[in-house]
Amino acid sequence: MPVATDNRHPSLRVDRKRLNQHLRTALKLLGRAHAEVSVSLTDDAEIRALNKQWRGVDAVTDVLSFAFDETDSPDVGLDLLGDIVISLDTAARQVGIVHGANAGRPELAQYHLDEEVLFLATHGLLHLCGHDHQAHAEAEAMEALERKLMASVTTLDLHAVDRSDHGV
Repeated sequence: MPVATDNRHPSLRVDRKRLNQHLRTALKLLGRAHAEVSVSLTDDAEIRALNKQWRGVDAVTDVLSFAFDETDSPDVGLDLLGDIVISLDTAARQVGIVHGANAGRPELAQYHLDEEVLFLATHGLLHLCGHDHQAHAEAEAMEALERKLMASVTTLDLHAVDRSDHGV
């Protein structure tokens, strides 16, 4: 199974079947159809603890990617990319479900938690595939790939969502 999703959030839910299908399609488009990735949907407390433990940043974030280091494991004939962790609390805030962060933005009125999670998973997947956004040119290339991979699931400008409160 190339994509496995685990929802550990105490109350928020997203369409896991849709998420898994989207990531399988994205993997095909990226030339990694047989790659494996896992997704964990969690809350702010868990992602903050992971961010502090693995990045040394004591702050909530929306998505973390943990790439599998193939040099640490014997060759088992699998293309294991790694793990993506998404905070559903932060994703919900970013689309205005909880605190109205995007209030007054009618273009985002139809944008829901599922689409935000699809976007965050896509962003995390691109990190697992070696893409980054530290330099301006890298960020532009990564955003173009995000738009391409998300085109079949939404027509909204995903980069218009206010993600400024997610920490680092």
